[in-house]
Amino acid sequence: MVRTSTLLCALLALAAAPLAAQATPVYTVAIVGDLGGSSSQPNAINNAGQVAGFAYTPANHVHAYVANGGTTIDLHPSGASNSTATGINDAGTVVGSVDTANGRRAAVFSNGSVQQLGTFGGTQSDAYGINASGQVVGSASTVGNVDRHAFLSQGGSLIDLGTLGGGNSEASGIANNGAITGWAEVNANGDYQAFVWQNGVMRSIGTLGGSFSQGYAINDAGMVAGYSGIAGDVASTAFLYANGTMVDIGGFGGWDSYATDLNEAGEVVGAANDANGNYHAFVYADNKLQDLNDLVDASLGWTIGYASSINDKGQIAARGCRAGGQCASLVLTLADTGGGGDTPAGVPEPEAFTAGIAGLALFGWLRRRRKQA
Repeated sequence: MVRTSTLLCALLALAAAPLAAQATPVYTVAIVGDLGGSSSQPNAINNAGQVAGFAYTPANHVHAYVANGGTTIDLHPSGASNSTATGINDAGTVVGSVDTANGRRAAVFSNGSVQQLGTFGGTQSDAYGINASGQVVGSASTVGNVDRHAFLSQGGSLIDLGTLGGGNSEASGIANNGAITGWAEVNANGDYQAFVWQNGVMRSIGTLGGSFSQGYAINDAGMVAGYSGIAGDVASTAFLYANGTMVDIGGFGGWDSYATDLNEAGEVVGAANDANGNYHAFVYADNKLQDLNDLVDASLGWTIGYASSINDKGQIAARGCRAGGQCASLVLTLADTGGGGDTPAGVPEPEAFTAGIAGLALFGWLRRRRKQA
């Protein structure tokens, strides 16, 4: 989950529109990851409630961060132009990328230090996921930057996971048992499919009738969350893959929905647009898709357009915006478990609106880019 300056700009796109009446709140809301700039993006949450992502500084630079409760730590290393954090394990080790003079490098942030990972001979690499054993997954460019291949890093050495017959692949998530998911091209046309890699073997888990699919997250039960094209590639839809079957988990009446993460219980989060093109974060559990905007207190003024991660306690890392352009990384906590609340900066006058969310612009851009590659 390629993240360069073009994508960072896309992540800040907003659009205002009326929001429907909401149900009784189920989640409390807390701001995390503020580095004093205009916005931030959460990408992962662990079982301790720590959130990893990136945020703008007052000088408009992009820095990786890890947030623990009310404390945000800037992970940005000296000498890098930009940095991002995309994954975190329960030990608090963070993975992401740093932009250096020699190109972008996958990175592991731990105990105040940054370890840069390598490439497959090119100049670019990105890390997207890390498990309890410290195994890291991502993608890295080959010689001449001709292709990018999914990798597994163990002890700093990159293992090339290969492809499904095409030139490119990417590993997006890794379970604690070592199973990996992502996408890999299946032919020279750039069609790509979600895969599961385990014990040295990569296998496709198919599509929902279209020419593309991607797995974003995998749990120890082998369940995968992601998205797939439908017949004719006229739309993409979120899926949950379990017991050998890819299930369409639906959306909110628009043309795109994406599942971005799942926990060990198989609860899924992501985002989907409605018929007007407005994006809504969702949670999917017990065969039911729910708009997270219907599950938080509307008087807080947040519109939640994108949910990036969910932990085993049901806490959700999401991105929301308020009227006036304030956008932030949020943690949603189930109300009956305590915690949460609202930003210490105070609550504005209630004002209902919905925001076009960056994360979905990102995923749609990625899909189009890969199809054109």
